[in-house]
Amino acid sequence: MNCELVQRAGNGDMKARDELIRELMPRIERIARRYAWIDGVDPDDLKQEACIGIIEGLDRVDVRIGTPSEFLMKLARWRLLDCLKKILRQKRELLQEEEPESTEIESGPDFQIDMLAGKLTEQQRDILQYLVQGYTWREIGAELGFTAANVSHHLKKIRKIYG
Repeated sequence: MNCELVQRAGNGDMKARDELIRELMPRIERIARRYAWIDGVDPDDLKQEACIGIIEGLDRVDVRIGTPSEFLMKLARWRLLDCLKKILRQKRELLQEEEPESTEIESGPDFQIDMLAGKLTEQQRDILQYLVQGYTWREIGAELGFTAANVSHHLKKIRKIYG
């Protein structure tokens, strides 16, 4: 991939952006088809999300470091997976709404997190709650105002506590 093309696309050149997307489209289509087949989601929706990930990442590409196409494909894959996670979370919520209310003693994830709460900080409890709901580390970090690396750090601490 031409670094000049990436720089032009990052500077707002629409023709360069379209050409860049065309060059990456075969890889995007393969990824979208694969995940769509695995999870029963429309591949066109996933392709669109991947393209948005590339477009959003154009201003963050540093052509002096690594391969711009690999960086952009990583962003595309992350965006696609985040979209897929959101779709699957929505499907799960719909299924849970259809299930009849149970009169049994509460024993779900919320109850289990409450049992652990005595030894955890508020941030760690929030992270666990988001994990139970199916959020990715990146999404949790965005919701709580820190990075996925911070989420990972807190999860390591939680594992040490409850080993």
